[in-house]
Amino acid sequence: MIGMKSEKLLPNLLMLSSVSLIVTIVFYFVNSWVFPSEKYLSPTDAFFVEGVLFLMAGFLLLLGRGGINLWSLRAAILSALAGAVYSKDSVGPREVFRRDGWKPEGFTRLALILILTGVFMLLFYFLTL
Repeated sequence: MIGMKSEKLLPNLLMLSSVSLIVTIVFYFVNSWVFPSEKYLSPTDAFFVEGVLFLMAGFLLLLGRGGINLWSLRAAILSALAGAVYSKDSVGPREVFRRDGWKPEGFTRLALILILTGVFMLLFYFLTL
């Protein structure tokens, strides 16, 4: 079972990093088109600002619920309160969250792409100094 997960890890990392690299290249050409002169902001300086913004947006998306929907979160809170009040064997938060497991889809993948794009942008900025 461990072998199956490690076999999927490398293609997923390659996919996320290639999408991030493509987004970085697209933003570089957009920056060179929007900021052709260095009067106010050079394209590489814009890369620094965009890289920091991409990192912050990616980390903010990762700080979400992690795939747990709002109803499961409410059920877990209520089951924890019921366990504290009645102190008997009741359905606890662990059983509720086991049913509604964390799935790395949607915002998590977008957040990883944003974080990698921000890292590539900052790396490009510091390499061109």
